[in-house]
Amino acid sequence: MQWILHDWCDEECIEILKKCREAIPQDKGKVIIVDAVIEGDDHGQEKERSEEDHKLSGAKLMLDMAMMIHTNTGKERTREEWQYVLDNAGFSRFFVRPIRAVQSVIVAYY
Repeated sequence: MQWILHDWCDEECIEILKKCREAIPQDKGKVIIVDAVIEGDDHGQEKERSEEDHKLSGAKLMLDMAMMIHTNTGKERTREEWQYVLDNAGFSRFFVRPIRAVQSVIVAYY
């Protein structure tokens, strides 16, 4: 799913993902999500980031603001928020693969 779940609040995302989970095989099923993952709180730790990373972070935050304007409940999520949504939808594990774009690839396993 690309650019879909950011249109919805957490509760609606959980319901959408529960339906996806029901539709995939238990033994090897996965859902691939392509969406932005914004930087979470790094608890005061400064991370070295390139200029490109700073630009991508800014673009993701601007996209989050656009979601607030254009949808009632949509938002971009941090890794922790994705974990909450995916855990509550019943997925056993997931990983986030950053790419050199605003989006990341999120793979959630049955």
